[in-house]
Amino acid sequence: MKETRIATRYAKALFELSIEQKSQEQTHLDMILVHTVCQENKDFRLLLSSPIINSDKKQHIMKSLFEGKLGKLSLAFLNIIAAKRRENFIDPIAEQFLVLYKEYKGIISAYLTTASEADDQIRNSVKDLVRVFTKKDVDLVEEIKGEIIGGFILRFGQYQFDDSIRKKIMKLKREFNINVYEKGF
Repeated sequence: MKETRIATRYAKALFELSIEQKSQEQTHLDMILVHTVCQENKDFRLLLSSPIINSDKKQHIMKSLFEGKLGKLSLAFLNIIAAKRRENFIDPIAEQFLVLYKEYKGIISAYLTTASEADDQIRNSVKDLVRVFTKKDVDLVEEIKGEIIGGFILRFGQYQFDDSIRKKIMKLKREFNINVYEKGF
């Protein structure tokens, strides 16, 4: 709870500053990079959360890692976060920034889970369906899970549509477990 609140506050401050300086597109790309680095590099996450490594060393590592790849605003923001000893919140801040950016641009994330990779026609159909339903642009995130056997699961906003074979099998199993046999016939 505390992590989310802190990340939201810092992300909101960065977002408002990026709007003020008319650099929200660059900052958006920067936060995608920061979030990707944090997600894909376990050692970097451990470095950020380590209480043994001092703040100056973390600032130097972040500067050498991101200098030339991030805009001035994003780099300065990361330095401030490290100076305030909040560097373990960098990934949640970047993630919250991306959420705020999507809200600002009117983009909704839709999550499509399938048993095998979907083709372009299915992707476009799903995007069109969600776009018509929500009146927003759609960012489609795909996930492949073999355990759903077939069909798909579509989630966006507070809605979920599950048309997977696994769900249908589970429904049949529940129906078969109901004993309709009456003794004495």
